[in-house]
Amino acid sequence: MERTIRSYPGVGIAGHLIQHSALCVPSLYVSRPCLIYVSQGYNILRTRGGELVIRQGEMLALNGGQTLDVYNGLDEKGLYVSKAIACDPSLVADFGQENTPQLSPVASAAIIPDPANQFTQAFDTFFEALMETPSLPAPIARHRMQEQVLWLAQHGVRLHTAPPVTLSQQVRELLLTDIANAWPAATVAERLEMNEVMLRRRLAAEAEVLRNIIADTRMTHALHLLQNTDAAIAAIAQSVGYESGSRFAERFRKRFGFLPTAIRGHHRQAACTD
Repeated sequence: MERTIRSYPGVGIAGHLIQHSALCVPSLYVSRPCLIYVSQGYNILRTRGGELVIRQGEMLALNGGQTLDVYNGLDEKGLYVSKAIACDPSLVADFGQENTPQLSPVASAAIIPDPANQFTQAFDTFFEALMETPSLPAPIARHRMQEQVLWLAQHGVRLHTAPPVTLSQQVRELLLTDIANAWPAATVAERLEMNEVMLRRRLAAEAEVLRNIIADTRMTHALHLLQNTDAAIAAIAQSVGYESGSRFAERFRKRFGFLPTAIRGHHRQAACTD
């Protein structure tokens, strides 16, 4: 069983998440709508709409553009395992309006407690195809992603992504285009078509600071790589702009409350608290 992640531009990102510790991730920003199948362990999610518990064998449909607390709990074998497909927001929006207009988008997330066998088979087949080499042709991958959206509609679920209405969200989306970039304030301001003074002033009005957004976006991306790949921690640190592994580990622990090694096997029980 390997951690794996594959990206298909215009279609989505598939990840095989394996975790050996029960960990809570507070204030996790989710940029894309996701479909998650939990095969071992369970999830507890806290969203604006309340708390959700996703048990083994259930699916979770999650909207993009929101922040939530996530707790990954272990099964009796000491594992949390899930398969996730993060959909391209434009694909979900366009296809959903055209093919499921009678459904209102879910508020933040929806549990599919007993997905039909055909749905889980379609999901597994698509997921495995995304992981294969050579990659699926883009038109085929897009068509099969649309099939997942139709299956969700059969269960009364329609996803959507809230547009990045706040400046801090726009900054996050920009940073993700090149996560290892140094991103000086002048560059961020230029890319967002404003001056540096306006950038800082508007972020301050949202109680945000650019350096904190950069650090949080990097740490969140690093978390996904730790959960969904078997890349060395040092390599992940470099991929998010940290030459020093110790500095990366310190920043990671400060953000999440546990070290990067916790995900890879150093067991720790950590529940989300108010």
